This record gives sequence, C-alpha cells and structure tokens, in this order.
Amino acid sequence: MPRPMSEPGCCVFVNGLPGSGKSTYAREFVASRRGWLNLDVDVLRGLLGTASTDFLQAGAEVQPLALAMLREHIASGGNVIFPQLFFIPDEAAEFEAAVVASGGRVRRTMLHEDVGECWHRVEERGGRTASGSIDQHILKLLAEAGGLSELQRIENQLAAWSELPDPPKIITSSTPYDEIALLAR
Repeated sequence: MPRPMSEPGCCVFVNGLPGSGKSTYAREFVASRRGWLNLDVDVLRGLLGTASTDFLQAGAEVQPLALAMLREHIASGGNVIFPQLFFIPDEAAEFEAAVVASGGRVRRTMLHEDVGECWHRVEERGGRTASGSIDQHILKLLAEAGGLSELQRIENQLAAWSELPDPPKIITSSTPYDEIALLAR
C-alpha cells in the first residue's frame, strides 16, 4: 500500500565507480515507481551551460539545485534514488543532512561492478557521445588521471564506506528493484 504523500520520504543513495551502472540502474528503477525521483546530478549538470566548458565548476553550480530538489521531494513525501559517486562519506554528508532535516530517512547502497568492466563502459560511452558531453568529460578526467588504474584507486578509496557504523548495502546491476524499494519502508 502506498505511503501517504504527507509523510516525509526516503533517499536511497546509489554510490559506485564511474561506469558501474548507477545512472542506468536508477533510471530503470524509477520507470514504474510512482512517487520516486531519480535525482541524477550528472543529468542536472548537463542542463547548465557551464558543463560544456567547465565540467567541475558545473558540478559545484548544480549542487544547490540538487539539494533544493532533494529537500522538497523528501519533505513532500516522495522517495529519491540518488545515483552519485561520493568518493568519501564526507562528500555525501550535506546531502544526507538535507534528507534528515526534511524529516526523511537515508539509505546507502554501493553498486559493485568489476573495475575493468567499468573502465570499458566509460571508454565506450565517451567514444560514442557528442563532443563536450558529460560522458566525454568523465572519460577525459579519468584517462588523464590514469584510466583503469585511477578507477582501481577510486575503488580502494570507496572502501572507507564499509567502515561506517551504518555501511552501505552492496548491490549489483541485477539486484531486484523490489529490494531497493523495501529500503524506503
């Protein structure tokens, strides 16, 4: 039975490596879920003119917009799935605090995929998208930092999440959507 829309909602954070499938999983998850918002910050970033000239600056500019959307949707009783790479827990703290301040609940997940497969996906997406696209910016940043070895470094850094008192639930691209929906209850 659906929850009344006056009760604050829940935010399920989907963290993971670039190319792990966070955005795809979130997009497919919300396709048939009433009241859920897919708050994909890279989609929002791409709506800013800054994204084509300064990818990192666009991320900083879009953060207040994402926070406002998150607060409003949670406070009005909606649920949010939030696919985003947060390297360390401190990077997610402001978003998690916004959920809690809006009366909502935070649920953390970590989408795990083989590092080599992630790099393959990043290269493939960056190679087939339009010049200046988010995917090309991500490929360029990762390639300049070492490509596959940079993704391995990021994966090692993500291990800090498992040391939290409330560590993320490990999921894969084949985790049933109903398991994620249950996290919101």
